[in-house]
Amino acid sequence: MSSTSSSASTIAVVGAGPGLGRAIARRFGAAGHPVALISRDGEKLRSLADSLAAEGVTARAYPADVTDEKGLTSALNTAAEELGRIGVLSYSPAPTFPNVAGQVPDLKALGFTSAAETTAESVRPMFDMLVGGALTAAAAVLPAMREARDGALLFTTGTTALTPIPGMSNSGIALAGLRSWARGLHDDLADEGVYVGHLSISVPIVPGSGEGDPDALADRWYRLARARGTFEATVGV
Repeated sequence: MSSTSSSASTIAVVGAGPGLGRAIARRFGAAGHPVALISRDGEKLRSLADSLAAEGVTARAYPADVTDEKGLTSALNTAAEELGRIGVLSYSPAPTFPNVAGQVPDLKALGFTSAAETTAESVRPMFDMLVGGALTAAAAVLPAMREARDGALLFTTGTTALTPIPGMSNSGIALAGLRSWARGLHDDLADEGVYVGHLSISVPIVPGSGEGDPDALADRWYRLARARGTFEATVGV
């Protein structure tokens, strides 16, 4: 991103967890960005903030559920008041997959449905988490970004944003829609100094796994956000 105001602006990591979210927070935090950590579990979030602080990163926890429009908006507004303008938004909430070699996740247990089994009811929670929360978060931070003519919205998805996967059709509907909207937003804001990017990850996110290593992915995001040269990048495709 630019070397002006966004270099010290706050990054809000929505969907912050011990894997990719933590890695993104560390990477941007190491570059001088204060970090606002947002997810549902306040206790785990505060532990994450403490561990980042021990590494010299300015980080605070702002518990909120991405499906709670008022709660998420309030968390982002409070973060901006306490840490400074949010100049980077990283949005990547997702079901947690087991990172055990050779273990195949139970897709049904995680809430995924096949195409034949997909209903409006099975799509709704995926939409609320993956799309609704993104719309809410963007609406909360965009006015200040547009006023400053500087900012970055970073949306992380999985394979189903690009291509159908058996047993994951309900998430595919949501993620493909998120990607389409993000692409339109990228075009809409291109002349306003606000970058919108999409990273689709099609490999397990596991430490020490090469391109799927959380730190490698976080560095990929950091470089994409600074270069601002392309809307979309993929990993493992």
